[in-house]
Amino acid sequence: MIDSVFRDPGIPDGEKCVYTVGVSDRSPTIDLVSVTGRDSEGYRSIIRAGSADGDFTIMVEQRFQRAGDRLLAADYRAETRSGTETVSREEANFLGTSHLQIGDGVAPFPTDLMPLAGGLTLLRGLEFIEGGEVDIPLWLAFSIHIPLNAKVEHRTVVDVPAGTFDSWQLRLRPRLAGLNSILEKMLSGFLPPAVVHIEAAPPHRMVRFEFPTGPMPWDPRGLMELVT
Repeated sequence: MIDSVFRDPGIPDGEKCVYTVGVSDRSPTIDLVSVTGRDSEGYRSIIRAGSADGDFTIMVEQRFQRAGDRLLAADYRAETRSGTETVSREEANFLGTSHLQIGDGVAPFPTDLMPLAGGLTLLRGLEFIEGGEVDIPLWLAFSIHIPLNAKVEHRTVVDVPAGTFDSWQLRLRPRLAGLNSILEKMLSGFLPPAVVHIEAAPPHRMVRFEFPTGPMPWDPRGLMELVT
C-alpha cells in the first residue's frame, strides 16, 4: 500500500470550479478557473488564472496518479505571461525520479509531495476529523519543498458567492524543521497561517482560501472564493 495522506476524493470527470481572487477588502482582481478530468489512472487538472485586462495570466497543468485509494502528485507544468510575453515556465516530474534534495543529496521526492497549486485537488483527499493533524511536504520550485502543517480545526458554515456551504476549516502553517521545539513554536506562532474551507460533502470542493501575501502578520491577506 502506498503511504500517502491524500485519499482519492472521487472528483467527477469534467468538474469545473470558478473562483475570484483578491487582497484584503479590495474588489477581486483575478479570476481562476479549475477544470479536472478523470481517467483510470487518476486526474488531470488545468488551472487558468488571470486579470480581467489580460495583462497577467498563468496556466498550470497537473497530473495526479491514483495508487489504490490514494493520490500522488505526478507531474506539473506552469507558464506565466504578461500580455503576450512569456515571463516564466516551470516543469517537474515527481514520480520515479530523483533530484538534488537540500540536506539529503540526490534522492526521490517525498511521497506526499504537494505542489502549491495542487492543493485544489490534494487537500480534498485529507481525512476530515476534528483535531486531525498532518505534515505535508509543500513543493515550491526546483527541488525545494518545506514542511506544511495541516490541522482540521472544526466544522463550520461559510458564505461565498456560490452559496452557503457546510465546511471543514483547515489551518495551514509552515513548520520550521530542525529548530529547538520551543523556538519552533514561538516562530511558527508568529508566521501568518492560511485558512482553508473544504466542503464537507463529497467530493469536498475547496470553497474558500484565505492566505498571507507576505511573511509578516501585518501583511494584507489574500482571499479566494468559489463562484460556481
